[in-house]
Amino acid sequence: MMRISSEKQMGKKRKDDGYNRGKFKEFEYFLKGLRAPFYKLLNYKSNYQYDCPICGYSGPFMDKKDRLRAKCPKCGELERARLAMLVLSQIYDDKKASGTDVLHVSPENFLRKMFTKKFKSYVSSDLYREDVDHQFDIQNIPYSDQSFDLVFASHVLEYVKNDRQAIKEIKRVLRPGGLAFLPVPMLHEKTIDFEERPPNKRIIRETGIDYFDRYKKIFKEVKIYDASSFQERFNLNIDIKETSKKNSKIKTYQMPNLLPVCKA
Repeated sequence: MMRISSEKQMGKKRKDDGYNRGKFKEFEYFLKGLRAPFYKLLNYKSNYQYDCPICGYSGPFMDKKDRLRAKCPKCGELERARLAMLVLSQIYDDKKASGTDVLHVSPENFLRKMFTKKFKSYVSSDLYREDVDHQFDIQNIPYSDQSFDLVFASHVLEYVKNDRQAIKEIKRVLRPGGLAFLPVPMLHEKTIDFEERPPNKRIIRETGIDYFDRYKKIFKEVKIYDASSFQERFNLNIDIKETSKKNSKIKTYQMPNLLPVCKA
């Protein structure tokens, strides 16, 4: 049950602040689906052929800016999304999914569809987006204790000012044994917290590998999945191409693709 349901807290529209409000998302996803056969035909000689566990596409993947072969040309999803789908499919068979109540923060389209189709109940949420069931701040989740079995919030906590409070709130609304999927970008070895949001950034912290220690202080167990947890054919590695400004030489390196699953 929800603890509060006032129009001000749940559905008040906010002024234009540059955040994604979810407009035209369905049309965007439809257009993305049309490009796959053309991209596959134009790149049929590619030595890099992969399988997408989200949409079932097989063939070459697209670059995403400086990220090599990151994007599935059919569904448009990236490495972290493919990893999430594989982990969810491993943990939740049809029987377990049918008994699982889900809270989905800042919802990805492919997961929204899967959660709605296969899971017991589904609530989507976001602070700014209007294509969700409820608008609220995860620092104060408007649901009673132990309302959900699964909370999924990918690349969300780097934007939240009081992230420790948000983590506690996520734990509070989970039932005993419930799971929280809480990946954040791996930008450094150690997390950098800013006192105020930098003027040129939306995030208020640059998260690093040590960030998962914050989960371990709140949750009973934290299990980390990475690219090596699954077959290479899904291309879960985040390969970055970097061009030197001095001599225009190109080098590549990998960023960690990690998915922490936290147990209440």
